[in-house]
Amino acid sequence: MPAHTPEAAVRGPLIAIGGAEDKQKERRVLARLTQLAGGNSACIAVVPTASTIPDELAAVYLRVFRELGAGDVHVIHATRRADASDPDQLARLQECSLVFFTGGDQLRLVATLGGTPLAQIIRRMNANGIPVAGTSAGAAAICQHMIGRGRSGQVAGRHMVSLAPGLGLTNRIVVDQHFSQRHRMGRLFSAVAMNPFLVGVGIDEDTAACINGNNQLEVWGRGCVTVVDGSELVYTDVHEIEGKAPASVLGTKVHVLTPGCTFDLLNRTAEGPPPPPPRKPTPPPEVVPEPAAAEVVAPPRKRAKR
Repeated sequence: MPAHTPEAAVRGPLIAIGGAEDKQKERRVLARLTQLAGGNSACIAVVPTASTIPDELAAVYLRVFRELGAGDVHVIHATRRADASDPDQLARLQECSLVFFTGGDQLRLVATLGGTPLAQIIRRMNANGIPVAGTSAGAAAICQHMIGRGRSGQVAGRHMVSLAPGLGLTNRIVVDQHFSQRHRMGRLFSAVAMNPFLVGVGIDEDTAACINGNNQLEVWGRGCVTVVDGSELVYTDVHEIEGKAPASVLGTKVHVLTPGCTFDLLNRTAEGPPPPPPRKPTPPPEVVPEPAAAEVVAPPRKRAKR
């Protein structure tokens, strides 16, 4: 469960990134994260626990966040559960203005950190206003209900997805990453059919779903976020079918959100991006009068002699 939000506090944003975010060119998603953390006064905690190459991956994000102007970046080294109780690591974590989980394997991440003091502190930090972000496996793991394993495909089925407990920063959504690129509609439909309370959020690569403290989701980046809303589900047989048989999922709503679009997780309503600011009227080009043609004066005519 998410940590209790203290009175008068606003829960910090949760930013789920679909993976493969741009680290070389425009870096739209990571640039917005850096600004959200405080820009040149930011202190970002990079947690590479999900990865099998944590040191190499941490070095990449260390460089990128510094190039984007972050004031400081700490790497939280937690490859064993004992590391997640280390007092020095916990003290370093609590200095930070944003926590960032890298990609890798979400089951590795949760098996290593779940229930540890480090995970508990991150939930408390978020409840007190600190943003928490994750990319790829890190995005899946921020949820209480996490997609642990699954198959590609467009059709729902009991065999399409396996759910597992996540880190519990939100209990409203279930996240799937690399969504369009890896054809994961079927497993997101399956996850929502198994628990229609959840809003399914499928995030494309180099794209983020930012959920603010008022449970408003906004899309960042260059791709789409697909929202599967099962609140009006009227029928599913996902709990009855066996083997690889397809499942019926009737009455769900699907929204495809592009950058700037929003989704209200409380009211289950979607809105398009705000209209662009009105353009300032362009003044008409200045008309420069052409110079007047020089007047030609005819020479006086000579009078003929008589």
